[in-house]
Amino acid sequence: MGKRTKKIMLGLLLGFLLLTWGCQEKGSEAETNRDTTEATPSPAPTSAEAAQNVSTARLKALLNTMEHQNLDKYANPEIMEEPLAAGRALLEKEDLTQSEVDAAVKAIEEAYAKLGDGSGFTAPENLPLQEELPDPFRRLDGTTVASVEDWTARAEEIGELYQYYMYGVWRDGSDEEVTYDYGNGSLTVHVKRISTGTEVSFRAAVQLPEASVEAPEGGYPVIVGMHAGISEATANARGYATITLNPYEIASDDNLHNGVFYELYPYGSAWEEQSGVLMAWSWGCSRILDALEAGAGAELNVSPVNTIVTGVSRWGKAAMVCGAFEKRFKMVAPSCSGAGGVALYRYKSEGKTYDFSSKGASSAYTYGQNEPLGSLQSAAEQGWFNRSFMKLSSPAQLPVDQHLLCSMAADEERYLFIIGSCISEDWVNAPSMWYSYLAAQKVFDFLGLSDHLAINIHKEGHAVIAEDVEYMTDYFNYHVYGIEPEKELDDLKTSVFALEQNRDAAWDSFADGWAVPERRAETER
Repeated sequence: MGKRTKKIMLGLLLGFLLLTWGCQEKGSEAETNRDTTEATPSPAPTSAEAAQNVSTARLKALLNTMEHQNLDKYANPEIMEEPLAAGRALLEKEDLTQSEVDAAVKAIEEAYAKLGDGSGFTAPENLPLQEELPDPFRRLDGTTVASVEDWTARAEEIGELYQYYMYGVWRDGSDEEVTYDYGNGSLTVHVKRISTGTEVSFRAAVQLPEASVEAPEGGYPVIVGMHAGISEATANARGYATITLNPYEIASDDNLHNGVFYELYPYGSAWEEQSGVLMAWSWGCSRILDALEAGAGAELNVSPVNTIVTGVSRWGKAAMVCGAFEKRFKMVAPSCSGAGGVALYRYKSEGKTYDFSSKGASSAYTYGQNEPLGSLQSAAEQGWFNRSFMKLSSPAQLPVDQHLLCSMAADEERYLFIIGSCISEDWVNAPSMWYSYLAAQKVFDFLGLSDHLAINIHKEGHAVIAEDVEYMTDYFNYHVYGIEPEKELDDLKTSVFALEQNRDAAWDSFADGWAVPERRAETER
């Protein structure tokens, strides 16, 4: 924990304690700093103390507050034992001095500031503001990425940051057994949590290409949707199977944490017991892969390897989260995901005017409000995230931004295909998704994986539209199967926001100051 964090925590604690003591002197009720337990008034100074002109008010208020703390909820409560015992013993002395009292107060405050939840990370409410876009190549300890091995470690660190500060814990299936049943276009996935014996089941809809469409060796490639309505017919016609979840069966879209996921992994008070709904929906798609590997793939003639995960809006956020953590998906295709998905928290397009005439839309389209942090933390959306995320007062406190989530999908066996829309997408902030693409591109370029990142900003539609599926399947066919595309794949390296009249010159230098390493040569891959 840095000196700045300590000072902030100690200052907040001291200010609170002084306020508590003042209220106690007036006979009011006191509340503890982190609990709502009612505190009892501190004893008044003795005549001996008054005679010696020694003030013990701060020490007594501090001890009184700590008596009503549930210190067992922290990872290291034992560090409070010695300073608290010393403080109590000091008050029993007949000839105590002010310097002794001040030292006791300092010892308790310093120990209190070191209490932690076991994560090793700074508490979210104590994070400093960082207006600049976080550097993908600089680790928390200040060291920089210089090799692929360094990036692997950095990507793991980024994943830990997202789990602690935003989405909650990723459940990778290592504590699970998965079986399945299939019939009449319905895949039923059965999951048993090994450590508890709890068993759950959920269903997914399967749509296969016509029998006249020949499957490649290993089975049809498959698009796994967080929900139905992902242009399944277009995908099937192009030789792709689709498997779509009922996301509400996996997890309720609220902060109640209901659904089969939470039957297996109940939402708890410790950060390690908190997986937000986006993580829960991601888990559902991951279990589809388990079912395919367990035999459903062979039965359906669907490849368990050549897989794509997609979703729109809140499920676009979940698709990006899933693709970042579930490395078995060969391609990640989040659509219109906005804040908490692909869009940068630190870039706002509201009030900016864009020329979309090249897309057949307005030549002067002005963006309205982008989705703010307050909306994500509202009762309607807070369930998507964990409790740490609720403690942020500004997205600029985050040690990550969404280009880092995109960068977690950078792998020589995988691809990221970002989908957005020009008009009527003010809330999801499509220009910000473009800048997230550009920032993530720095990582893909360094790894020699420039062709593994694509973006399609269609004209309109808060959806995975037919155009997206056509580009997506052409792109996948070319890179995975070596099939020449029908569409121009170079279109997927740019967007309407790259046009000179739409370029935000202020963001030309967003990577200035980043420790960008020398690009990895293709021959090193």
